[in-house]
Amino acid sequence: MAFIAAGNILLEYVIGGAAVARSWTSNFAALCNKDAADFRIPAHGLADGYNELDPIAVGILLIICIVAVLSTKGSSRLNYIASVVLIVVIVFIIVCGLIKADTKNYSNFTPFGARGIFKSSAVLFFAYVGFDAVSTMAEETKNPAKDIPIGLVGSMVITTALYCVLAVTLCLMQPFESIDTHAPYPKAFEAVGWGWAQYVVAAGALKAMTSVLLVGAVGQARYLTHIARTHMLPPWLAKGSSKDRNAIIAFFTELKILSSLVSISTLFIFMLVAVALLVRRYYVSDQTSLENRNKLIVFLLLIIGSSIATATYWGASKNGWIAYCITVPIWLLATTGLWLFVPRARDPKLWGVPLVPWLPSASIAINIFLLGSIDRDSFIRFSIWTASLLVYYFLIGLHASYDTAKEFEGKAIQDGTWTKTEEGNVPSATKSGVDAEDGRIDPVSRTV
Repeated sequence: MAFIAAGNILLEYVIGGAAVARSWTSNFAALCNKDAADFRIPAHGLADGYNELDPIAVGILLIICIVAVLSTKGSSRLNYIASVVLIVVIVFIIVCGLIKADTKNYSNFTPFGARGIFKSSAVLFFAYVGFDAVSTMAEETKNPAKDIPIGLVGSMVITTALYCVLAVTLCLMQPFESIDTHAPYPKAFEAVGWGWAQYVVAAGALKAMTSVLLVGAVGQARYLTHIARTHMLPPWLAKGSSKDRNAIIAFFTELKILSSLVSISTLFIFMLVAVALLVRRYYVSDQTSLENRNKLIVFLLLIIGSSIATATYWGASKNGWIAYCITVPIWLLATTGLWLFVPRARDPKLWGVPLVPWLPSASIAINIFLLGSIDRDSFIRFSIWTASLLVYYFLIGLHASYDTAKEFEGKAIQDGTWTKTEEGNVPSATKSGVDAEDGRIDPVSRTV
């Protein structure tokens, strides 16, 4: 399960980077007062959705990769500058956009009903790709146990609030059917008669997207490095990674296809994280009794199964409601049973998710429910990718990682640095390569 999650995180970053690069071209076109199609090459022999070649997206991705490879510190400085510019542009959009607001644009508030809202919410997860990249910077963080949760939660709260305000502003500026799907904000200002403002907004959007691409490139490389250190992927990836995957996908693939695929991957990962959290809180190897372990498994299966049933019924039945009277109570009873009858095996030492098991159980249900709103073709692509991961895992990754783990275990026992990583124990500073000055772990001497 961990390997499937890791593989889908990599897919999320590759597809997400390609999607942002395609949007970069659209906003660059708006800055040049052109249509995005003017910068793309039609390939009539290819299938729809893959027949608009985007050389600018390839170019910006290659430049970003070069910057990321040259210097992590330089990347951080570039991100800092881009963030300052982005904040100024966001304030500009909100203030100037609300000046040109027309409340009549909200007269048809839900044109596609509840199904339209949930379908949009499923694709909306595309906007939340990248927050987990903060965790890949643990080696450069002085106090990761404290600072990384603050960075993750704080940035997500601020971004969510700004996202909502920007969406409200956009829909007040233009009727929903007139919004440009490729470069919405620049075109919105052009539509309301502020043509000069579209250049300011387009330039700010380019800055923001460049920052997103840079964070994604660094995060993707870090994920590859950590996975490759265990030999679950070829170990040479721990030294360097291929830079052409994002560029190839961005060159061919339409934004609509990319956004749906990255959303299904992100929702699946979020669901797995919630399941993993419940397992971690309620199960400790060699300590949790067999009875409690079996109860945990049963309740988890009921939570996941009822959530899948609810999502399936939502997708299959347009107006039905009877099945919800069965699936929702099963989810509620399973969560209650986990809360009442399975004792916690572990509590967080510093930071911890509140309202366990209710919050992670709700997260499982919500993520699976939103998965039910994504189109069939995206599920087919997702299934092909996951099947490919499993083939590689059983034929190569499983054996290579096992041999590597045994090798590290033998060395650690011999050196006296062996710990149970499941318990979150950290070797002593004198034996593990921990820098006593700032508490960072030297990645060269860390143990598995």
